[in-house]
Amino acid sequence: SEQLELWADRAGVPLVQAGQGADPAAVIFDAVKSATAKGYDMVIADTAGRLHNKKGLMDELSKISRSVKKASPEASLTGQNAISQAEEFCKAASATGVVLTKLDGTPRGGCAVSVWENLGLPIRFIGVGEKIDDLMEFDAQTFVESLLPESALQKEEQKEEGEGEA
Repeated sequence: SEQLELWADRAGVPLVQAGQGADPAAVIFDAVKSATAKGYDMVIADTAGRLHNKKGLMDELSKISRSVKKASPEASLTGQNAISQAEEFCKAASATGVVLTKLDGTPRGGCAVSVWENLGLPIRFIGVGEKIDDLMEFDAQTFVESLLPESALQKEEQKEEGEGEA
């Protein structure tokens, strides 16, 4: 929780937390209710590394998801992690998008395509480092351009121009 306090302070955003041992579903319910009352359009909840292969943790995530829907029926949930975790998050929390963090290397970026292909979920945000400005909206065009060498992009553009002339 100290790390979350530090980041909330850096970002200048309110942090809703409870004491050790508090029910996570109750905390998220309070956070969503508070955010709705204050007119916020987003709540970020850290699920503290919920592992997709731990049934108890995924059951807790399902309970958290129900609490969010109870607090704000129009709310949508997003999950983060690689394919198998994303699949389990979708089952437990009805995820509607992905926040892909630790995208500071191209090998990690490869899962972005797989998440979209396997789940059909949009990638909404990406994290590219540890600084406050390193969480940003995902731009598919920029992402593709960063993965492909310039020569590959030029060849594709030339191919598309050639098709348009025919």
